[in-house]
Amino acid sequence: MALDDLFHQLRHPNPNMRSRATVALARNDDPTVVPRLMAMLSEPDVPLRRSAVKALGTVGERAVQPLTDRLARTDDLTVGSSCCKALAQVADQWAGLQFPDATLNLLCHKALEPNPVVQITAVMALGEMGEPALPWLQKILREGDVAVQVACINALAGLGLEAAQADLQALAVDETADAYVQESATAALARCSMAKIQA
Repeated sequence: MALDDLFHQLRHPNPNMRSRATVALARNDDPTVVPRLMAMLSEPDVPLRRSAVKALGTVGERAVQPLTDRLARTDDLTVGSSCCKALAQVADQWAGLQFPDATLNLLCHKALEPNPVVQITAVMALGEMGEPALPWLQKILREGDVAVQVACINALAGLGLEAAQADLQALAVDETADAYVQESATAALARCSMAKIQA
């Protein structure tokens, strides 16, 4: 199928057709694929924007630097959030991919900016990146506001790392912490324990 037809198929009302187009675009090594997908991150059409995010995730490593660059220079909440979601998709679909420190650092910075839409998606992206993201998540846990700390707690719990669980245990008993943050840490630890029992 021609490249233009694949991009047109991303607008198809049938999600299966959009998914096929996503996979075909990711396999296509035409150098215009990533820039065209990047341009779609500001689309007002939500399903189309989601298709672009998913396609960028499927593309993998060659999408990381363009996503990082766009996230660094945008003030648009939709574009910033979409970049974070696409980076999370890359991490999810390409397990073990090493992300540049510049990307991890930028996500940490975005998680600490006063912008809830981008903050939470930045934490989510870091949580998908696994153990290499641990130092950045620990920084966010120390410095973030309550909503960001709660998102960070969930990301840390999802890592399944002893160091992350130690952070959660310390937070659960920290009487200087916000009560909701403490409760969230306690609940996350309970989920971690349950996951170990079921494994």
